[in-house]
Amino acid sequence: MAGAWAAALLGTLLLCRLWHSGARKCRAAAMAALVLACIAAALMAAASTADRFAAGVGTGTSRLRMWRDALRLWNEAAWLGHGGDTWRTMFRAIQSSPYVGGEVHSGLLDLALDTGLLGIALLAGWMLLTLRSIRCFAPRLLPPVLVFVLHGAVDFDWSFALAWMLVTWLAAWAAALKAEADFMSPPPFTKHNSTEASPVSAADRIQVSAYGGAVDATVLKPVNQPYSSLRGSSWSPKRSTAPAFVYVDVCVRACSCIYTCIYTAFSHRISGESKRYALLLLLACWLGGTVCMTALHTWAELEYRQAREEWVSKETRYEHLRAAYRLNPARTDVAIALARTLPHQAAAAVLLNGLSYAPHNFELYSELGRLAFLAGNGYQAGQYWTEAIALNRYDHQTQSAALYWMEQTAVREVRQGRIEQAGQTAAIGVQIYDRYQKLAVQVKAEHMRNDRRFLLQASAVTTGENLRRMAAGSFGRLLDLANKLK
Repeated sequence: MAGAWAAALLGTLLLCRLWHSGARKCRAAAMAALVLACIAAALMAAASTADRFAAGVGTGTSRLRMWRDALRLWNEAAWLGHGGDTWRTMFRAIQSSPYVGGEVHSGLLDLALDTGLLGIALLAGWMLLTLRSIRCFAPRLLPPVLVFVLHGAVDFDWSFALAWMLVTWLAAWAAALKAEADFMSPPPFTKHNSTEASPVSAADRIQVSAYGGAVDATVLKPVNQPYSSLRGSSWSPKRSTAPAFVYVDVCVRACSCIYTCIYTAFSHRISGESKRYALLLLLACWLGGTVCMTALHTWAELEYRQAREEWVSKETRYEHLRAAYRLNPARTDVAIALARTLPHQAAAAVLLNGLSYAPHNFELYSELGRLAFLAGNGYQAGQYWTEAIALNRYDHQTQSAALYWMEQTAVREVRQGRIEQAGQTAAIGVQIYDRYQKLAVQVKAEHMRNDRRFLLQASAVTTGENLRRMAAGSFGRLLDLANKLK
């Protein structure tokens, strides 16, 4: 792709050189090369589009599935959204095929999932104000801004801070040009300073380019010509406004009126110095909170890394894990590592507290299922493993782990003489295995794009058949296995 772009750039420069050479043969050659280049570009675009939308396995098809799943997830909290990083934390639970997609490939959908329609409305208002300012005072900056905005709406450009920094920088550039134009404009027209000639407005006297230059427009066009003399010419006031921006201007004027009302209602109550101090205090609180949270998370990371060293003793590892968990209790890996060093009740409390920070994390439910096995509670283990699979159903490792631990729980209950409970645990395992088998067959039959390599493991088939025999009441082989394990 990079080679194609480089070739296109060099070809454009060559065509430009041939066209401006002046010779007829060179211009004819340039025109023929241009036609051939357009045909080649069209063929490449058609081939790329066909590859993206190949039957069931193209990237275009995967994006359509992602967007459909994202819309279904957004519909659950349309107004306020689900909060930050919604797609990254929840896409495994709602995906309709085993694709890999930490990004939803649509900045608009990602923002809708996080903040809902309220966030979309706020962003749209800011975008409209920015585009209006750029169109009026820096029209040459409008194409790059539209590229950032439109491409980010259908891809994950908005997930990176650089894209927002560039858009904000271009908007600030246009605002600076507007301030320069206002500074160079004459005082407003009144009866005391009026003359027979019509006053020249800032827009007529100053023509601002996209690069900050200002030109006196009075030398470019007459300003004393009355409107009646222009009615017969080709100029008309209706042509001065682009029809594509009529609705944009209406929305921008509405937002401006709302801002003016709010500013007028509160500006007379707070002095300018108080506003300055309030703004500085708000900025200091924001920066201080950011620095504090960053320091705590960095300290927790250092403690966790020290706990993972092989030469550390158990007591020291426990102290480091406890310190890391106290500094950052929202980290799932820290909570799981600490829970494995604690007794049953304390470990369950730590894991359940982790679910309050990450309710859609399948690893916490998997660890709770393993903990229920150690406690000898087969029914609870089945509930936890079922929830873990529901949050990550296209992961064959999670499916196989659930079957393994359900089998081990049933075997343990058989060894303890609880035959009835073992049969119930095995029945839950059989349900998990049947859903796993059905899902694997569906993925293969529908030729889904299988980025996660989801398939039915041979070990899972063996474990599933063992669970099926236990659910039917055949414990002979399991009793022999239990006797060997003693």
